[in-house]
Amino acid sequence: MTQLVLDVAGQGLALPESIKGTYTVQEEELTQDLTMIPGNMVKELRGKVWVITYQYGYFNTADKDRFIAACTKGAREPIICTFLVPDTNQTLSSEFFVTSYTRPKFMWSRSVAGEDGTLTPTPLWGDFSVELREVDPHD
Repeated sequence: MTQLVLDVAGQGLALPESIKGTYTVQEEELTQDLTMIPGNMVKELRGKVWVITYQYGYFNTADKDRFIAACTKGAREPIICTFLVPDTNQTLSSEFFVTSYTRPKFMWSRSVAGEDGTLTPTPLWGDFSVELREVDPHD
């Protein structure tokens, strides 16, 4: 099942299914505490935003490059992402900023047989994660 697709309008990278609690989606309330002139405090609710964290084991080189491109773009401008909401098991799409990401690291290589039977070392990249925050509040 696809949990998260980064940059639907650009890279369109459907991330592999994450397991063991490494995919979380939470709604965070945007509030501002205000102290009134008499001294009482009020809390102003400005809406809710989705915050998504995702971590996965490994990528091949092509997917690693697409992941880095989507995260780099999302760090400087909003990207449209599609994500699975845990409460409803439905997918939603919205604009997100990449608030942080860990670049994949070289983990190991494996030999892949080519069409002519020649074995070629192919790197696998792992230990990466991304955190996203919705741009505009909803509700």
